[in-house]
Amino acid sequence: MNGDLLVRNIAQIKGDKFLSNSFIFFVGSLLANLGNYLFHFLMARMLTVEGYGELQSLLALSIIAGIPAAALLTVIVKYAASFEAKKQLNKVYSLLSLFTKRILLITIIFFVLFIFSSKYIADFLNLISVIPVLILGLSFLIIFLQSINSGILQGLQKFKDLSIISVISTLFKILLAVLLVKLGFALNGAIGAVVLAGIIGYFITFLPLKFLFKKEKEEIETKEIFRYSFPVFFTLLFMALLYNTDIILVKHFFSPALGGQYGALTVLGHIIFFIGGPMVSVMFPMASAAHSNNGNPAKILKKSGILVGLIGLGVLFFYFLFPGLVIKILIGSKFLSISNFLGWFGISMFFYSLISLFSQYFLATRQIGFVYLIGIGALLQAILISLFHNNLWQVVWIMNTVMLITLVLLIIYYFKTQKSYEPVNL
Repeated sequence: MNGDLLVRNIAQIKGDKFLSNSFIFFVGSLLANLGNYLFHFLMARMLTVEGYGELQSLLALSIIAGIPAAALLTVIVKYAASFEAKKQLNKVYSLLSLFTKRILLITIIFFVLFIFSSKYIADFLNLISVIPVLILGLSFLIIFLQSINSGILQGLQKFKDLSIISVISTLFKILLAVLLVKLGFALNGAIGAVVLAGIIGYFITFLPLKFLFKKEKEEIETKEIFRYSFPVFFTLLFMALLYNTDIILVKHFFSPALGGQYGALTVLGHIIFFIGGPMVSVMFPMASAAHSNNGNPAKILKKSGILVGLIGLGVLFFYFLFPGLVIKILIGSKFLSISNFLGWFGISMFFYSLISLFSQYFLATRQIGFVYLIGIGALLQAILISLFHNNLWQVVWIMNTVMLITLVLLIIYYFKTQKSYEPVNL
């Protein structure tokens, strides 16, 4: 009986495109995220607490500085998915070719500007040396180009290929980081491994895309694409600020030791977002395709919301009941001082996961009014942490309050704008 039930469940997953894509991308992302946490697990032990705090602040900075690349990826996913839904693969190839040529020059300019700013960045983050910042700057030579290829793969719903590439890149990051840190390069080695793994991952993305190079180019409307880029850019800017501003401000206002402890706390808290992230990534191209074909993307949002919610609540359950055990296993006993914060900080990341879900849905369905709501949340977060930072508890409660307010505003916006779509019971 149980065997028959299992077979029926597997058949049901295979028959539902969203569930099958989510399962594939979830497994791949889970493996990649386990690898990423192995990277942090090892770096937390191989670097000093202060060094690990510096690594976290640099990685947070890279996410904020990489917002234009993330915006580019989202735009590419949107239009690749729309073209694929209409069987216009020639336009997909044109999209890949056009943006690769135009972005190459921009990446060089961006890199030069980052180099000139490196001394100021190092001073703000209280870094002893500017070298880690310079190494991080090298990643911007590749991150934009990688966003184009990854965006095409995601838009074409090649989630299996994306998952494999992500796992391979993560493995290289771990191996290179361990090797370079053991050779004595410390923080420089850890950051260098991140950059080298990104370069390797970029070149691998060409393998599943080689079939496109056999296509003929077809003219695409670039003005519409660039108009769409603006709300995408500001959405990702505000989302990145919501996700990373606390890390940077804590590193600035608190001691190196407390900065390292908070960096470790965010690594664990972000697990909630990372595990639910694949569902959001799968939802975006599928909701976009449904919207392009006059379908009902809200049905896809409903399935995504259920999965993201269940996953987040499951992780929170362990964080509140077994914080010490989680910390010992994932980042080491020297960070046990953050055990009281873990569950409460996790709540803010649970809210953030749902904020991410709604924001990606709105972008997929070409709604832009919500951008201001996320901007308000990001601004409020920065102001409150800058004013109230006597201890880490204040930061954690500010995070929870701001995330909850932002989520409630997005839910209200959803029900106000949902009137133009087929009603869906959430």
